[in-house]
Amino acid sequence: MLLAGFDAIQQLYISQNALEEHEKIISKVRGKTTILSAKEFSKISNLDSAADMILIGYIPPPLVNLIGHFDQGIHLYLDQVQDPGNVGTILRTAEWFGISSVGLSEGTADIVHPKVVQASMGSFSRMPYWLGSLTDVILDPPGQVLGADLGGVPIYQNQWPQNGILVIGSEGQGISNPIKSKIEKYVHIPAFSPHIESLNAANAAAIILSEWRRNVSTQPFMPFK
Repeated sequence: MLLAGFDAIQQLYISQNALEEHEKIISKVRGKTTILSAKEFSKISNLDSAADMILIGYIPPPLVNLIGHFDQGIHLYLDQVQDPGNVGTILRTAEWFGISSVGLSEGTADIVHPKVVQASMGSFSRMPYWLGSLTDVILDPPGQVLGADLGGVPIYQNQWPQNGILVIGSEGQGISNPIKSKIEKYVHIPAFSPHIESLNAANAAAIILSEWRRNVSTQPFMPFK
């Protein structure tokens, strides 16, 4: 995260070995750094393997005043995606593909869940995000809302819009009924094996966003302001 430019740092705890290994990077926050022993790390870390660096920082607040912003860029909405590893991976994937924002519904894993933070590899601190129901968001002018569903149009045959929102549903139940009322078109990833029923949410999001980007590759990244 330090290499990626995260600067909302309150405190950094680090082992002596890690400090010596990353001395040049750590020098930027030397005044906020405390050296801990392996025993001390084991007491404060919730990781299975021993940590050698723990950063305490300020989490960027969610976006507000969303009216009128969904007419530009590709956006992502996670509808009750409960697995924090999937959510973190999706945030990292969204940043990779230059997605303009990620919406998190009630029931989706918290963006500050330790496993979300770990799986996102720092993207949780940089990716613009917003909280709430898609039904509460006003699309003005309306961008197309697409949902990932096995009954949809194959992604390789779909006509992709320049701007819009992709909805990814929960791992077990798919897209919830209240959100279905906002979906204008469903898309699905064709399977080339009869033995696999589905992909997990993170894999599905990555494949669909890749195909969407491939078809609108000239579109610039449109972040919220």
